[in-house]
Amino acid sequence: MSLENFLQVAKEASLIGGLVLKEYFRKLLSNQVYFKGEKDVVSEADKKAEERIRDYILKHFPHHSVVGEEDGGSTFGEAVWYIDPLDGTKNFLCGFPIFGVSVGLVLEGKPVVGAVYLPYFNSLYYAGEGLGAYKDGKRIQVSTREELRRMSVSYGFPSRAKRNLNLYWEIFKEVFEKVGSMRRPGAAAVDLCFLAEGVFDGLIEFELNPWDVVAGMVIVKEAGGIAELTKGLNNGTDVVAGTPNLFPYLWEVVKLKLGV
Repeated sequence: MSLENFLQVAKEASLIGGLVLKEYFRKLLSNQVYFKGEKDVVSEADKKAEERIRDYILKHFPHHSVVGEEDGGSTFGEAVWYIDPLDGTKNFLCGFPIFGVSVGLVLEGKPVVGAVYLPYFNSLYYAGEGLGAYKDGKRIQVSTREELRRMSVSYGFPSRAKRNLNLYWEIFKEVFEKVGSMRRPGAAAVDLCFLAEGVFDGLIEFELNPWDVVAGMVIVKEAGGIAELTKGLNNGTDVVAGTPNLFPYLWEVVKLKLGV
């Protein structure tokens, strides 16, 4: 089976999930939203989208593993799909349109295929290893900006942060004083796509999970960017990504502060 075939299924699966999100956006009832834990919410939209994405992938690749944010799954096997049916849940719930569906494939431990669909904007980002990165069929590339004062960095951390927040403030302050602007859209997969198409020059986001980053990392790398994880494809990992001009600086700051 070729990467093109895997990528096609990833694209289709993300669009299927997106149809569910479009159906529910700004229409969810209070009894369709639940708390999984402190500051941790899930809705009928998340659940239904993940179910349909999972079913679609397994229909095509019944022997693959599928890991989703809501229903989990096994990470064992040569081929593991990571799906986030609603990246940016809190944005979605409050009506802020920065959210997406992320579908990525890891083969033998390496992310190789990714698709991220932004339903509100009807934009589909996708990439496969060695195949390039695209948005709605058009090739995309990371920014070529060179001056720090002209660069923009996306950042993020969880509302249920396990580390001392002062550590994050120190990192953000260091970067903020050097670059032109920092933004916190609140959806890691979407932020990675914005980096891939040149909106942002860099990205620092903490305490994520594999389904947040697998697809977006493939897209960034195929767009000419660099992306690294502090803890690999494990829960609680941090992602640092950027253009070749900015990534080395961001990575050094994070490594120094976190002791990576």
